[in-house]
This record gives sequence, C-alpha cells and structure tokens, in this order.
Amino acid sequence: MIERVLEQLPAIRRVLIDDRKHGHLNPTWQDVSVLESINAALKPVADFTDVLSGEKHVTVSSVKPVLGLLKEEVLSPDPKDTILTVNIKKKMCDVLDEKYKSASLQELLRKATLLDPRYRGRFGEATGKDETKDQLLKELLEMTEEEHTVEEASTSRAVSEGHEESTTPPAPKKKRLCDLLQNRRAQASIHGVPKRVQADAELTLYLQEDALDTSADPLMWWRDNETRFPLISKLAKKYMCICATSTASERMFSTAGNIVTPVRCCLKPENVNMLVFLFRNL
Repeated sequence: MIERVLEQLPAIRRVLIDDRKHGHLNPTWQDVSVLESINAALKPVADFTDVLSGEKHVTVSSVKPVLGLLKEEVLSPDPKDTILTVNIKKKMCDVLDEKYKSASLQELLRKATLLDPRYRGRFGEATGKDETKDQLLKELLEMTEEEHTVEEASTSRAVSEGHEESTTPPAPKKKRLCDLLQNRRAQASIHGVPKRVQADAELTLYLQEDALDTSADPLMWWRDNETRFPLISKLAKKYMCICATSTASERMFSTAGNIVTPVRCCLKPENVNMLVFLFRNL
C-alpha cells in the first residue's frame, strides 16, 4: 500500500492541488520522507510474508531459516537507512524475538526444520541439534507404543467379537511351510532390533544425506522415501502439515462469511461446513 502511494504520488498531487476542500491532504515532504522510511523497512519483508502465508506448500519448517535470514541480513541496519528505518527494523526484530521466545514453540520449529529434507536441521543451533534428535527419538518411541497398544486392543476386540458370533470351533487346518516360516519371521521381529536402535539408525542415515534444493517439495521426497525411513516418515507427516501462520484459518473464516450472508442466515451448521469444504476443495 505504501509503495503504491509513493508510485502514484505525482497523480495524487495533481488531483489535490486544485481541490480547495481536500487540498490539505496533499502530502508534504515530511510525509513523503516518513512513507519512504517505512517502505524501506517493510518492502523487503513482504516476500517472506507471502511465502509463509501459503497453503499449498510446507511452511512450518521454513520459519527458523526465514527468521535467521531476516534478523541477520534483511532487517540488519544499512548505512543508507534513515533513523526511522533503523528504528522500525529494530522494533520488528524485537517483536519477532518476543513472539518466538517460547521454549515449546522453539522445540517444535527445530523438529520441523530437522524433518525437512531441504534443511535437515542445518539452520538450527549446532548445540541443540543432538537434543532435538533425542526428542524426536523419544516422541517416535511413544508414538510406536501407542500404535502397538491400539493395534492390540483392536485385535483383541475383533477376536472377542469373532468368538461371540461363532460358537462352534473351526476345524483344525493342516499347517503349511509358509505358515511355519511366517511364525518364525514374526518371532524374529519381536526379538530382533529394538525400536530405539532402528529409529536412531534411520535418523542418523537421514541426517547424513545431502540436503534437497530449496525449490523441491519435501512432501514428494517423503512419499518417495517412506520405505527407506518408515519410522521417521510418521513424524514428518505429523509436523509437515502445520501452517506457519494463521492466514489459512482467516481465509476459511472469510469464505464462511461469504457463504453465511443475511439472506442465507438460516443455513444449518452441517450445511455450512459442507459448503465451505466444497468451495475450498473444488
């Protein structure tokens, strides 16, 4: 908006110069100087805002790299900057530090950056990389235990339901060689490599690989390499779906506001949900 006003400044002055009623709105040189200083601070950040507000690509893992780039380069003081521009940049850095100072938020961002094959944690703190790796391993083991518990519960439920339905026991079948080998393989998997060792080996191998190009799609990479990293890919699916900003939800509210108008205020909630879903996905 400010850049647009500066571009159209000659036209604005020509319109207001002969207007007696609104002539006082004609920008003075002080106003122009303030607008130029504000634009010099805000314009470089606009591109990063547009990228992190996207919905069709992964954004959460790019927050830490973007924050580092903003504070170290984009918002760093320049000799050509005015005092107002320098103060605005400093204030923006202070706001970003305050917004992202939460320990839990920093932990989430480090995990997401580590799980993104474009970065693999290379933009995080070197001292916190091992700590983040240990946190991912712990979370992965907890997730595996929960899945194992749910699987056992569903299996026992299915068995009990099967017993209730059939009172007569099935006729015993003659065992085949494939059944014997399958039982041997199942026992080997139970007493084989522990989950922590397997997860640690996967994560170590993942971090040793070269980083992808920043223009590549990390979701496509994880889809193609899910068989290589079956355990870590579960965490990647968990964190890659997080949006870096609230822009997506705000767009959803705007869509709902366009659907639920005063003329259509009697729509039922389930119909509103379905209409919003259709509008956003068709």
